[in-house]
Amino acid sequence: MKKTISHFKFASLLIVVFALIAFSSCKKLIDATEDAKLIIDFNLVETTIDVIMVDAATGHQIGREGDLSVNLTITGADRDAVMDITGIQPQNLTFSTQRGFAGLALVPNSQYAPNVLRPVTFNIVAQLEGYISTSQNVVITSTGRNLLQINMVAIDNAPEGVSIARESGIGNLVGGVVQDEIRVNAPGDIARVSIPSGTIMRDAAGNALSGSLNILVAHFDNTVEEAMAAFPGGLMTNVELLNGENQDGLFYSAGLVAIEITDASGRVAASFDDTSIELTSVVSPQTYNPETGGLVAAGDQIPVWSYDEDSGQWTEESMATIENVNGQLQINTQLTHLSYYNFDWFWGEFCYEGMSFLFEANTDICDCFNMTGTMRRQADNSFMQNVYFWVCDGDPIQTIYAPSGIPVFIEWDNNIYAGVQVDPSFETTYIENLCENTTVTIPLITTGVAEVLTVELELYCASAPNIVIRPSFGVWFRKADGWDWRWASMVQGDAVVCDVEVGQDYVVGMYYNNDWFETTVTVTQDTYQLIDFELPDEICSTVFNL
Repeated sequence: MKKTISHFKFASLLIVVFALIAFSSCKKLIDATEDAKLIIDFNLVETTIDVIMVDAATGHQIGREGDLSVNLTITGADRDAVMDITGIQPQNLTFSTQRGFAGLALVPNSQYAPNVLRPVTFNIVAQLEGYISTSQNVVITSTGRNLLQINMVAIDNAPEGVSIARESGIGNLVGGVVQDEIRVNAPGDIARVSIPSGTIMRDAAGNALSGSLNILVAHFDNTVEEAMAAFPGGLMTNVELLNGENQDGLFYSAGLVAIEITDASGRVAASFDDTSIELTSVVSPQTYNPETGGLVAAGDQIPVWSYDEDSGQWTEESMATIENVNGQLQINTQLTHLSYYNFDWFWGEFCYEGMSFLFEANTDICDCFNMTGTMRRQADNSFMQNVYFWVCDGDPIQTIYAPSGIPVFIEWDNNIYAGVQVDPSFETTYIENLCENTTVTIPLITTGVAEVLTVELELYCASAPNIVIRPSFGVWFRKADGWDWRWASMVQGDAVVCDVEVGQDYVVGMYYNNDWFETTVTVTQDTYQLIDFELPDEICSTVFNL
């Protein structure tokens, strides 16, 4: 079932990006007087993407206490389109999250102006020691504000549905040659890796591994939502087919196995000389086969895909046959290189523009707000992806790059705002075809009068204190005694924070240039607060020439 489909994205919100801006208007400012302030509206960035990195087991931002930072590397066709929201682009296109956040943008006024006919596409590859590497395919088709959440699996605290085996100091290699057969089984024998004696193991540079090995085998159960929500690259992603063609598409998964092998010197196994290793993966009998329209059975054929941890790319490797071994369905395949391996059917019918969603409230709602939900297939109730809508001014939100002809349903979250809830009779929305040219209305009910906090943000440089910079990008806020962050847009330094409580302390924070800045404000009857932050010297000199 090799039909081409591009990544499913909603126009209002989606993915993440960075690259250097040649701001012709950001020349050195020398005419500010000693007693007057010169105000710069920093609003040249047209498309922003806020990224949240989340631990798949706990649901918390990774490094929310400031103790961990995830490396995000941009790869793919339009990698040069991505920059920090301030206009800084590191040479290696690697960014570091702070408190679980990253703030990215697209280069404005360039060939990277996204539209439906020429979308901006790239991958975000996330890596952190102690976590399984993952990625997210990104497709942006319009300017605006976007939000993306990427779930990562901690090796020592995996979410439900992810079974991990980790063996240390196993086997013995002499000159790269495995002396005796090595076997590693994931818990419950749900996945097995067998390395025959005589196998020569090398790293990506061709160096032979030596001594004992450290081996990790992780199995992702395709029938468990928590596991699929952490699927590397997402189930709607970009792949390279056997014929070498790159396509965006939708995976129907039958399971994923991640394999990592290193020697005592830290060399990472990447390939084997003149031999292969065997991978066995158990297939749940509850797996849906879209080729037959029913549950999987012995004899079914399924493509095998490998994953490049550095690029975030899935590549079709071969075709496997599902077997019944002692009453258990399983796949056996021979591997010639190390990677993550995914057993999936690939669906490829899509539309560039599909149906629209209209969120209608019974009373006025404060400014813009997020609506989130979980999308599943009707055929087998399986997880497809989490969806995010940035709802503003009662405007309809159009579906972009949607799988065509696949009946789905969306279960809406009702825990984002205390004063806004989805009408109970519409908490689950059934859709027969996301590519129909229709509008689906989702009624909202306001449950009380929400207080509003207006925040005015001013940035300044120590070298030019009389120059005030007012940015246009997102800010995050949460109760000082909680960890549920919410997002608010900012235009020329003004952000409207909805649904707050008078007398409550709130933390307001933002990410830029691989750093995190926050402050605490108390909501009073006067709903206006002024916050200022000092910009790093690098931004002052590179972006503003101050």
